[in-house]
Amino acid sequence: MTNVLSDDELCGALIEILAKALPDLTIEGGADEPFYKAPKDGQKAVLYFRDNYPRSLLHELSHYCLAGDRRRKLDDFGYWYFPCGRTTEEQIQFEKVEARPQGLEKAMCKAIGIKFSPSLDDFSGRPPATEFLDNLESVYQEMIHNPPPTARKVLMALSSLKDAI
Repeated sequence: MTNVLSDDELCGALIEILAKALPDLTIEGGADEPFYKAPKDGQKAVLYFRDNYPRSLLHELSHYCLAGDRRRKLDDFGYWYFPCGRTTEEQIQFEKVEARPQGLEKAMCKAIGIKFSPSLDDFSGRPPATEFLDNLESVYQEMIHNPPPTARKVLMALSSLKDAI
């Protein structure tokens, strides 16, 4: 399927449909860096994604879907982040924890008919490890056939969006 919507239009449509599926979460684009602001003092959680990139929205959303209740109470789900310029060991660790959210992100991309490609978030020129790609594909298959509850809800909402665009 060829997406006929601009990135801004697609992000707007995604935010609208996800607001119905996830009423306790506010999703906002235009951020310089992605960030999850945990709910505090009766306020909703806010998921900020980079600029108006649909893939950034889906990637951050995959982290939300896979985070449990405890992690959803922590800013950025309590995760660490090493910026680009990681050591080889830091990159291996990054790939270990990123295969799961990226496998779900791939399922989300398929649900709305946009292209997915793995992200190493690394500009060193190193290729992705075979283990990372294998793990990502395994998680993708899991998400297609037996996703966790929040991921299932989101994938169903996204599938209905694909039919509408």
